[in-house]
This record gives sequence, C-alpha cells and structure tokens, in this order.
Amino acid sequence: MTFAFIKKMNWDIVLMFAVLLICDTAAQVFFKVAADKTGEIPFYSIQALSTYLLNLVQNPQIIMGVIAIVIAFFTWLAVIAKIDLSKAHLITCLAYGTVPLSSMWLLHETASAKQLIGICLIITGAFIASKNEANS
Repeated sequence: MTFAFIKKMNWDIVLMFAVLLICDTAAQVFFKVAADKTGEIPFYSIQALSTYLLNLVQNPQIIMGVIAIVIAFFTWLAVIAKIDLSKAHLITCLAYGTVPLSSMWLLHETASAKQLIGICLIITGAFIASKNEANS
C-alpha cells in the first residue's frame, strides 16, 4: 500500500476544511442547546417576542454559535479562494455526518439505523466525488 497521496495533499486546505467542519458543527450544537433553553418563538404578542429576542441575543450559546458561524464563514471564503467551488462544496457535505454524530455524543440524541446508513453514504459519496480524477 502506498501513501503517496498524503504527500500530494494540500495540508493548508485540509486544515481549513477541518476548522470549517468543526466550527459549523459546534455552531449547530450551540444553537440546539440555546433553542432547548429558550423554547419556541412567541409570536402571540410583541411584548413576548421582544423579551424572547432580548434573551436570545444575551444567551451565551447563541453568542458562541454566532462566533463559530462567523469563523466558519471566513474559513469558507479562504477555502473557495484556493479551490473550485464545485470541489469545495462536496466536502461540506461531511457536516451531514459531523452534526448528527456530535448530537448523539454531546446531546445524547439517538439515530436510527437508516440515519446512520445515510450518514455513511453521504460521507462515502463526498469522498468519492471529491477524489482527484488523476488519482483515481
């Protein structure tokens, strides 16, 4: 078995993708924790909605989620400045795996066998589709 592909990898892009996926996943987990604490949006009165929004912008999980999303956004811009959007976007599909797996681990959510199979298929598909055709 050869590991020549490792030498060909552009490690700064790999690192940026890792930061992007970690930040995107963290943001989703932070937002879920905040949503569980704040509950549903109260549309029944302006006063209740105003109070809800004030509590929301002061919520530490919302603040952390927004920070993570902002970092992910700027990392994404750096990624697509270096590689084709059509290739870069395929890798972001990995978040369809990292978010549910993190939710199961950190939030103790459950996933069905079908969901787990779907996650595996998405990750496999992203890997296959993003492979450099010269290396295939």
